[in-house]
Amino acid sequence: MGLLRAYVLDFMAMATQKQQKFAKLVACGMNDGQPITIVDSYSAAGYQVLGSRKATQVEACRLLASDTVQSLVEQERELLRKSEEKVRKSQEILVISDSERVLDKLRKWVDGIEEASTSQIRSTELLAKISGMLRTDISIETKQRSSAEIEVLLAKKLEKFAALSSGSVDDDFDGADTDTGEIEIEDIPYSGEPVH
Repeated sequence: MGLLRAYVLDFMAMATQKQQKFAKLVACGMNDGQPITIVDSYSAAGYQVLGSRKATQVEACRLLASDTVQSLVEQERELLRKSEEKVRKSQEILVISDSERVLDKLRKWVDGIEEASTSQIRSTELLAKISGMLRTDISIETKQRSSAEIEVLLAKKLEKFAALSSGSVDDDFDGADTDTGEIEIEDIPYSGEPVH
């Protein structure tokens, strides 16, 4: 692969700056964000515009047909494809959430697929903190109740305890408090004797 790269660099050195600029303009098809023709590429590359546009077009086509320029155009198009692929991949990465990126990197590092530098590990740790993956705080929500609501809940609980102590518990009683969602683990009727 090193020999091929050296050959390409030698080939590029043989091409003139005008040929390289012409090939770049032709491959891109744009100049300063505007579509460009072969004739416009020819003149923008620094070649002298001949008397008529038709004559300039003939010379531009001859230049484009040369092996050197054809090779340069192909190289430029390949560079454009690679650049577009990088842009596409970076856009895909932006779509992935930060936590997914962190987990993906950590998996690769843990599995030994990739090696991580200290700065990469630190960056991943910071990204995890920012995305909320390393939360250490615990939040407890409390439901505020009015005194009337508490009075009703206490009355229901007292009714349950009274029913338990008298032994007249409904068959469908499951020990769940429907207002609070709490489940009593064990409902044992109190017999009045101390438990040891």
